[in-house]
Amino acid sequence: MFEVYGEYLFIENLLMNWLILHLTAYFSKAQIKKYRIWIGAAVGACYAFVIFFPSLKFMYTFVMKIAISIFIIIITFTPYKFMEFLKTLAIFYLISFMFGGAAFALFYFTDLNGLLSNGIYYIGNFSIKLLIYSGIVAYILIRFCWEYIQVKVSRDKIYIPIKIEVENHSSQLKGLLDTGNALLDPLSKYPVIIVEYDSIKDLLPTDVQNILDNSHDVNLDLISEILQTSEWMNRFRVIPFKSLGKENGMLMGFKPDQVQLQDKKDLKCIKNIVVGVYTKKLSQNGDYTALLHPDILK
Repeated sequence: MFEVYGEYLFIENLLMNWLILHLTAYFSKAQIKKYRIWIGAAVGACYAFVIFFPSLKFMYTFVMKIAISIFIIIITFTPYKFMEFLKTLAIFYLISFMFGGAAFALFYFTDLNGLLSNGIYYIGNFSIKLLIYSGIVAYILIRFCWEYIQVKVSRDKIYIPIKIEVENHSSQLKGLLDTGNALLDPLSKYPVIIVEYDSIKDLLPTDVQNILDNSHDVNLDLISEILQTSEWMNRFRVIPFKSLGKENGMLMGFKPDQVQLQDKKDLKCIKNIVVGVYTKKLSQNGDYTALLHPDILK
């Protein structure tokens, strides 16, 4: 005889639902209040109580489970656009399946007692340690799968044409959406896109071009000195980085008037952004000449 305790059932499902919704918010980059995640988790935990009411067996059906999950997504994330709703729901299901698989794998290799009834799972000797371990395993799996999906499935969406505008001049180029680009301007905290010098050379002052053309190493002190009496001084930025083949390097940057990018069918104009100038090649085969910060698509 397997006994099911209501309080344990609620706590187990509350914590597991919270972790799934928390990971959904993280990977979908949704900006929501923390209490909303707890509300959504509590709704899911209450749904688990249908196991105690045989008369509510219609709640076990596939359609009702889909409806409940949609309701949880709506009250937790309140997506205003249909595509945003579908994206969040897909991430929620992906994480749920991986989390459930990790939990069942740990259950199989441990001595835990459990009950599966109508799609609702109850662990007899539940422990926080199991929840933490299954969460860690699920996070690692999701992390790798998410990067794979972004690279393989959405390959055609990674390359984005952009136009950088400064005063009355502009440069058009192809950018690669780089999920590993986390550069921020230390002053404004604006995201930084990294661009090959040759692609935006004509946007820079002539004196700066002369320095970059005649030197392999960018002399930021000399550039700063030249721009002291120029209107470009307000645009000039120095950006620390730890990539692009150099540790603790400094990258020259500037603030453009705006950057336009074609996001699906919409043309976005971004003003709160900084361009980092890279004097070497970003792509050996010339597929792209800029590395885009993922935050520009928010």
